Amino acid sequence: MKNFFLKYQYPIAIIVIGLVCLHLLNYLLQLDAQHLIYPDSEDYHSSAEKMFLKFTGHYYRPMLMAFITGLPYLFGSSHEGIYEWSFYVNVFCWLATSLLLFEIAKNFLNAKGAFLVALLPFFLVGNIAINYHLLTEPLYTFFIVTAFYFLFRYYKTKQFLWLSLTLSLLLLSMLIKPGSKFLAIVFCLYFIKEWHQNYKTKSALLLYFSVLLIVIQIIGMRVQYGNFTLSYIDGVTYHNYLFSKSDGYRKGTEYHQINNPRADFIFGQIDFPHQKIVAVADRNEQLQHNTLNVLKAYVSDVFDNTKSGNVCIQDLKNEKNKPYFENMKLFFFNVSKWQNRFFTLLGLALALWFVYRNYRSANPFAKMGFFIFYIIILSGVSCSQGDRFHLVTFPFVFLLGAYWWSEKTKLVSKN
Repeated sequence: MKNFFLKYQYPIAIIVIGLVCLHLLNYLLQLDAQHLIYPDSEDYHSSAEKMFLKFTGHYYRPMLMAFITGLPYLFGSSHEGIYEWSFYVNVFCWLATSLLLFEIAKNFLNAKGAFLVALLPFFLVGNIAINYHLLTEPLYTFFIVTAFYFLFRYYKTKQFLWLSLTLSLLLLSMLIKPGSKFLAIVFCLYFIKEWHQNYKTKSALLLYFSVLLIVIQIIGMRVQYGNFTLSYIDGVTYHNYLFSKSDGYRKGTEYHQINNPRADFIFGQIDFPHQKIVAVADRNEQLQHNTLNVLKAYVSDVFDNTKSGNVCIQDLKNEKNKPYFENMKLFFFNVSKWQNRFFTLLGLALALWFVYRNYRSANPFAKMGFFIFYIIILSGVSCSQGDRFHLVTFPFVFLLGAYWWSEKTKLVSKN
């Protein structure tokens, strides 16, 4: 037993420290006593209910998120049990992400340095708070970090199995967050030569299985709702956020996420194909005739997603009537706000550096930078989401920062 603890002392310490941080913030902010359920969470719950109880797909939320969310229904779970289950899924993914960061960082740091990198996510208060809600961010972050862990293995061993696992997870991430589709496509095109050279191998079956699930999702949407699409969420999102704000600039009206007449209009369409038609027509009209305001709205959205604090903390209520609660809430909300600002800007700087210096190199660092760019650029289609968009990039900010520092200190020591 002693040898076991010595061998796995760092992973055990990571899990223990993570759980301590989780319980400490929960105690101070009453995270497990809240009753607020966000509209997105209701959608994810609805998608699980449709899959397991009605055997249909959801118009906005793809099948993999629905499947993972709804697993307890197989064992007779209540609807409330789905939300409890989501907490344990989120915490597992949150802890597993840090364990993977430790394994990745060991490629360029000693064990103690990698251990410190793995602890950094535990001090992101937004990361902890979001664990208590049925949202995709913890699961999606885990998928992407796992994909890059396999990519490190591929570059180290040159075995196609690891690349197949990487691309498979990126493809499957589309069935968690549809916005990940262009990321997956870019990576698959980048490695298309390696895929073609190994298309007959057993390892390639993982890729074909992932593609099959995507095809099933797309065909299922066509059969059930009318369009070949992963989800209808993309049109609704850019219509209700980016183009609602740009239309407001054009008309001289202020954008509001709540009580948005454009959102009421699109949700009032007779079916989802008509929602898509309305969103696409509005997008094309504004890109052609309201270009400057669209650009202004886009910059405003990215700025908003960069400067904002965590909404899950902002919306907390003092359910236990603790006298210190409001001060703690304000303090941690401000911490989440400045963490978002600092790590987003640092991430952009590191991404630019590594993409510029390593885009031709056979290593994962430029690709991490590309992922950071991708998420921040994508965040411009929406706003008023706090730090939700950018939180998923922060593990890669930590890795790139640690690698940059390790290279810098090596250079200084040589001089």
